[in-house]
Amino acid sequence: MTSTHEVFPGERQQRISERLALYGRVIAADLASEFNVSEHSIRRDLGVLAAAGLCKRVYGGAILLPAVERPMAVRVRQNVERKDSLGLAAASLLRAGQHVFIDAGSTNLAIAGAIDPRLKLTLSTNSPLIAVQLMKLPCAEVILLGGRVNTASGGVIGLAAVQQLRQFNVDLCFLGACAIDPDNGITAFGLDDAEFKRAVVAASGQVVVAVTNEKLSSIAHYQVASCEEVTALVVEHDAPGERLEPFLGRIANVMSAPCEPRQA
Repeated sequence: MTSTHEVFPGERQQRISERLALYGRVIAADLASEFNVSEHSIRRDLGVLAAAGLCKRVYGGAILLPAVERPMAVRVRQNVERKDSLGLAAASLLRAGQHVFIDAGSTNLAIAGAIDPRLKLTLSTNSPLIAVQLMKLPCAEVILLGGRVNTASGGVIGLAAVQQLRQFNVDLCFLGACAIDPDNGITAFGLDDAEFKRAVVAASGQVVVAVTNEKLSSIAHYQVASCEEVTALVVEHDAPGERLEPFLGRIANVMSAPCEPRQA
């Protein structure tokens, strides 16, 4: 629908920003038609928003950028109940006898805390914090990759860890994702982190990603894996339909977390 009155650039950019927040992406041609301006004007608007760090310019439009990654010590205290719900849903995918890799991340820490203690599993991780949680499981064998811990990710991501990982045959991994988009797949903020995550995917038979709403239909700096390489995507119960719908044809299993985490 075209506008019935002239929309000035500042107002137009605000509306485009709101559209990005809702859908995660915008198409320049559609915006030009809606606001009754040229695509050149829309591209200029998108350039302003990109310069402000609100989006990334892509062919034909723009895509939302996720918030800058905070240190693990901060993230573990944020959105705890939401992550606990994701953890319950993701952990339900586990079966006895599997070798499971759990990538560093605050949501993955919640997954570790939701694992059924009766399951006999081999559990490997690059996160000391997750390893401590896994050691509470009486039937699990726990393997911690070695090397220097990255403060931002909360895990070991260097060459030594990658070389160790290449010796593993993992049945299922819980992969940390800084952002996930239907076209661009899983992306990460750090170059070394992205390289490590690619090694995790290569070593794993199944790849499971659990994400909070703000990571859906957004893009970070470095490529990790396509959506077609993801076995299951676990999302919040109230994930916006506008952001979630494009994933339904790309990922075989898209499952929602319960509304509230199980009470202890």
